[in-house]
Amino acid sequence: MKNYKLHFYLYLILIILGSSIPGRSVPNLFLFSWDKLLHVAEYFIFGVLGYRAFQFEYKNIRYFLPILGIIFGCIDEIWQSFIPGRYPSYYDVIADGIGVTFGVISFIFFKRYTK
Repeated sequence: MKNYKLHFYLYLILIILGSSIPGRSVPNLFLFSWDKLLHVAEYFIFGVLGYRAFQFEYKNIRYFLPILGIIFGCIDEIWQSFIPGRYPSYYDVIADGIGVTFGVISFIFFKRYTK
């Protein structure tokens, strides 16, 4: 049985658990760093799993999911502010938004052109 919603919700929990790991480094002050690529990849998966889970249930999920991803990214950054050694960043939220948007677009493209 394919339970795509469960996969999506478990992934959300995994993101929060990963954000709960205390950090040991100072925040990177540069706009681009390798951790931004990690954010894009992490939220790319968020976009793919979210679209796959809700594509038949919500007509406009392709528009709503990037907004949800940005909101979840903001919540994640706020959560990180309470974790020792972790620092919130607006740039991380931007990378999250880019990742979820690319994930949704990629899923739609892949689905459309692999039939």
